[in-house]
Amino acid sequence: MYVSVRGRVWLEVEAANMVESVGNYVKHRRVPVVVKEKDGNFMTFFVPSISGESVAHSYQLILAEALKKKGQKVCKYCEKGIFLKSTNKEIYKEVTGNDPPKSGKKGSESVQAANEIEENIIKSCGVEDVGGFLFAENPNVKRTSAFSTGYMIPVKESLSVTSIDPQLHSRYALGTKFVNMGEESSSSGQMIYYVEVSSAMFSFSFDIDTKFIGKYTFSVDNYGKVIKDMSENDVKSRIEASLEALKRFLLEFPVGAKRTRFNPSDVSWDSIGIAVSNEVWTMPSSFTEDYLKRARIKREKVSYETEIHAYSENTETKEEVSPNEMKSYDSAEEAIVSAIENAEKRVSAIENAKK
Repeated sequence: MYVSVRGRVWLEVEAANMVESVGNYVKHRRVPVVVKEKDGNFMTFFVPSISGESVAHSYQLILAEALKKKGQKVCKYCEKGIFLKSTNKEIYKEVTGNDPPKSGKKGSESVQAANEIEENIIKSCGVEDVGGFLFAENPNVKRTSAFSTGYMIPVKESLSVTSIDPQLHSRYALGTKFVNMGEESSSSGQMIYYVEVSSAMFSFSFDIDTKFIGKYTFSVDNYGKVIKDMSENDVKSRIEASLEALKRFLLEFPVGAKRTRFNPSDVSWDSIGIAVSNEVWTMPSSFTEDYLKRARIKREKVSYETEIHAYSENTETKEEVSPNEMKSYDSAEEAIVSAIENAEKRVSAIENAKK
């Protein structure tokens, strides 16, 4: 079962992805975007952005909580938002409670060791099952994440008006015993610093494929089989947790750092489309405003029992998404909840079919 999300979200006065500090100046992440103008010429814009790593971090924080509520194991690092992901044998030992198996000289021995490493990590941590990991020892074992996301950038029609501006802040301590008031003072009573903030309507993308959650993916021999000693109920619980985490993520949108003092003035969906399918079916990019229309056309041509749940503030767009090929809602929250409910029903239907 595959869920694909594309949307446009307002983030007003945000500092969601800071990348470096130069002295007392904290910079916002920015990327180059090339677009083709109506006259055929190309223009380059340097715009504020939010990395896929930032999005993935926020989602996995919620995922860890959802998995624990389902009674699924989560390692002590992932539950605290420290996603080390069993990178080496020391972390592996703390996550699984065992030393990693040694890779033999024969190819079959190496494959057996890799299988054991993969199954031990997955059984020990649901976040690493869904979010992937890379064990960078011998043998190397890599598990690709079940979900995909990417950079959030301003939508096409807003590129020319998007701005980044530094804001002056200060911390004041004069008049306290913690500041040396003498002429040879080495400590300042007032610290001046700048933080870059931006405002824009950002494009958003997120896909999740539940096909291999709780299953082997590394070796050819075991590919797609349920992990040893894991039940079908465990697999179902992890899939349900990943969908519940996605719902909470889209409803709350907790992306970004510095939120305690730079919580955006507005976080709201201008539009969103969520496609639920039995096979891989991705929504078109929301970089351009016609993405919901293109999704409807795509579904007319290609569908794996695909249902699209959509919302848009634009009246003209609402008229475009109203046909039977797409379910339109009066709010983003309704679209999100209905889409996830549809996905959960499909998970239950698949499990019942197996029985």
